[in-house]
Amino acid sequence: MKQAIIKKTFEARATRPEFLTYIQDELKLVEQKLYSNIPQKDNLLSEIISYILKAGGKRIRPSLSLLIAKGTGQVIKKHIILAELTELIHTASLIHDDIIDSSLLRRGRETINSLWNNKVSVIAGDYLFAQASVRLGEIENNEIVKIYAKVLSDLCCGEIEQFVNKFKTNISWNYYIDKSMSKTGSLFAAACKGAAILNELSVSEIELANNYGRCVGIAFQIKDDLLDFTSSAEELGKESCSDLKNGLITAPTLFALTSEDSRKEQLKQLIESEFKTDHENYDKAIRLVHELGGCEKAEELADKYIREAKNSLSFIKDNVIKEHLSTAADFIVKR
Repeated sequence: MKQAIIKKTFEARATRPEFLTYIQDELKLVEQKLYSNIPQKDNLLSEIISYILKAGGKRIRPSLSLLIAKGTGQVIKKHIILAELTELIHTASLIHDDIIDSSLLRRGRETINSLWNNKVSVIAGDYLFAQASVRLGEIENNEIVKIYAKVLSDLCCGEIEQFVNKFKTNISWNYYIDKSMSKTGSLFAAACKGAAILNELSVSEIELANNYGRCVGIAFQIKDDLLDFTSSAEELGKESCSDLKNGLITAPTLFALTSEDSRKEQLKQLIESEFKTDHENYDKAIRLVHELGGCEKAEELADKYIREAKNSLSFIKDNVIKEHLSTAADFIVKR
């Protein structure tokens, strides 16, 4: 049954980017490891975890980790485990995000909180976090354990910070970048840095791997924030323009709020009203973000981080893999 699901998942990704096909054998091993996390007992938890894993995803974080492993030495069993636990943490965090945001769709499918309820969804997310912790122990590397412990702490802190700052229009760019690092960048960085550590690279090379992951991760978050304003619900696989509706001040909105245009004061007032009584105010706020150039400037910021990520790839000696990592970075902002 699990083998059939894995085969179907890979067939559905036949048009995947070349950087993913380059490591398809390694990714298949990761996929097999992921499906081994489905509980053996035929119960509700098994049904939910199966549903989650069938939703798939591009496996970007594991892929970057595997490319760095392959570009700096051998891909060993521990690299596969590292890639697996990275995806488990990412998937668990999405479950909790959907609960917090009361999301009904994820990747074009109903979320588990909408199909079941918040209580079992929390348990499912916790189960995947627990499985990731088990896998982390199997790597038997104290430095990597510390890195991923920090990732889990960052995820929680990022969510709390985001919650307490809803509908606040006076947030700073330092806050936004720190939050993006906590929620997204830290896991990208850990996946890349962990791969380099397992191949016993030098301190400076490990730091370059970390910086590549950090920059790609922040760019990924900025692009996500941008797509929320520029894509349809069908393209996103979830509700569009939901961030601002939920009071989240992301890059496009923050650029609009810090523009030189006097209309930023109107946008500020609309956001601070929390759109409680008038849906027209929400539509007007969306228009202002576009008119004040928030989306264009967010695109430019994501590109800046991608350039920095590419500049960190000097530690990759294999030119083919370096090109794949460069292409993967571009894919982040062109998706």
